[in-house]
Amino acid sequence: MIRHIICAGLGAFALAACSQSETDAGEGQVQELPDQSSGEAGDMTPAGIDVVEVASANDNLSTFLQAATSAGVAETLANADGITIFAPINEAFEELEGLGDLQNDRERMATLLKRHAVPGAYASADIPEGETMLETLSGETLTVTSRDGQIMLEGPSGTTARIVEADIAGDNGVVHAINTVFD
Repeated sequence: MIRHIICAGLGAFALAACSQSETDAGEGQVQELPDQSSGEAGDMTPAGIDVVEVASANDNLSTFLQAATSAGVAETLANADGITIFAPINEAFEELEGLGDLQNDRERMATLLKRHAVPGAYASADIPEGETMLETLSGETLTVTSRDGQIMLEGPSGTTARIVEADIAGDNGVVHAINTVFD
């Protein structure tokens, strides 16, 4: 009987800890979403398959993965403990002006790719209605807006993107394919 009471109390405590704050981030402030890195996102994928491996199965993300590997960012993403990647699709890279020069500058490419990743594993269902500001691995702010089931993103330079394929789950996070590169 005591064991049941303790388990119920721990369960209630765990649920309370996962609830999102009801106050919105003020303008210019970065808001934290509840990290789902040990929740549903990891449960949808066999153990041991990280976000880089799961994204490599998606032919539409091959340019992102090649760039991440050559810039030395792929290992960081694969070893992260809870991460969300907003990975541009191949077509987005094809439309990027100056891609050839960028590919020859490993440091600039690494910074560009880190603009597309945020700490914490966030499935699309975890993104609250309204505007949320998240800090990227590059230290810049990414604005995520959810309205009526549509999720839009605004990169640090004001470039906007939409998610074209959501919730590609790895055991250490989630990948969302987007239609634009945040340059």
